[in-house]
Amino acid sequence: MAIPKTKTRSEKHMSLSPQTSRIRARVAQMSKDGRKHWDLFRYLLDPFVLFDATRLVVRNGGAPGLDGQTIESIKGKEWDFAQGLSSELRASAYRPGAVRRAFIPKSDGDKRPLGIPDLRDRVIQRAMVLLMECIYEQRFHEFSYGFRPKRKAVDCVALVAKTVYTHRHVLEADITKFFDRVSHKKILKLLEREIVDPRILRLVSGFLKSGFQEPGKPWQPSIEGTPQGGPLSPCLANIYLHYLLDEKFNEVYARNKRVRLFRYADDFIIVAATESELKTARRLLNGWMTDAGLTLKPEKTREIDMSNHRRSFDSKFDFLGFKIHLRSYKDNPKRFWVARQPSEKSRRGLRLALRERMQAHLHPQIVAERMLATWRGWCNYFRYSNANRVFYRECDSIRKLAWRYLRRKFRRTRCPVQWSRLKMLHDELMTRIRPIQVIPEHLSGDRQQSFAFGRA
Repeated sequence: MAIPKTKTRSEKHMSLSPQTSRIRARVAQMSKDGRKHWDLFRYLLDPFVLFDATRLVVRNGGAPGLDGQTIESIKGKEWDFAQGLSSELRASAYRPGAVRRAFIPKSDGDKRPLGIPDLRDRVIQRAMVLLMECIYEQRFHEFSYGFRPKRKAVDCVALVAKTVYTHRHVLEADITKFFDRVSHKKILKLLEREIVDPRILRLVSGFLKSGFQEPGKPWQPSIEGTPQGGPLSPCLANIYLHYLLDEKFNEVYARNKRVRLFRYADDFIIVAATESELKTARRLLNGWMTDAGLTLKPEKTREIDMSNHRRSFDSKFDFLGFKIHLRSYKDNPKRFWVARQPSEKSRRGLRLALRERMQAHLHPQIVAERMLATWRGWCNYFRYSNANRVFYRECDSIRKLAWRYLRRKFRRTRCPVQWSRLKMLHDELMTRIRPIQVIPEHLSGDRQQSFAFGRA
């Protein structure tokens, strides 16, 4: 059975043009010098910036917006498309369009709304992110990881697990519908601290207030929130929480290393050395959330005691798909170390994703390709943990799912295939499904030193 080759590193990663790199370096240097950006719009007009943004959008793919324009329609025409957008912006003829509202199911039974912008809106948003991230990378704190260049979720989880050794009291927090509750007025005021170009601010306001449309329903205005699905939304969310959470936390605990914050977008963890310090931080957090117009989910916000002498079934918490818990030493069962592995929710999500991709009407070769892509993607994320045994167990789960697919496809027929032939097909399906070697200590040496507190 032929298995397609995976993409090479050069195909996965794209370098920016020299002109875009020079513009980004110039913008970053202005931010380092403490200068505000009053003419950022002229960099947005640059065709090379829009060209690189177009290539990034094409590489990421995605569904079309309300205008129906697809990614395939501009493949090979990226430069012409970028020049057209540049001329439209220069003539002040560009207006952001409404987003297409779609819903995806969540694990708790609720639905998450997504706002899918038109292709041209997506390109301009991506170009704005190329410029804005150079500004705010000079302002963001080291404990902020979400949607930032060269910062990974697995690094954040590894550092949380390492810090829990000395900070055994943990506050697990979750913000209620964060992306739907972002105040338009507040985020524009926060942007004015660095960007005073009215043309850029009008563009951001236009994207926020463009409205949305659901299938079969009329257009509806956007009163608050930033729609998930566009390139600009994560950047605005980071800026919003930087000023209304990170900065306030840093004002109180900048010199107090006994309480620390780790944030990835709207998911964050607070760890403290003592229980009283954690309760004080929680009271402050409630006030900061009220000032930001946000609330915490009561059912998902809890305090966890990870102390050795108070170890219990509740001495664990989930963060970014990982379960961080206490595991006893083999030579001394009364002492425990902090382990991290895929959470039960992540393992259940893997099995559900494989079942959806292994439909009985599909050819075995297509199923093998889907199995390999899903398994490799899942393992490449969770390999930075202590998940060796979990990988072997999930391999057994995949074997059962492979047998389920073969039975449904070849045994529920008028002429069922013999079991000996199915055994050969099963072995072909499982040829490339193997546990990946884990990397539990990937933060070592100079890599760990880069996570010292401070600013980027």
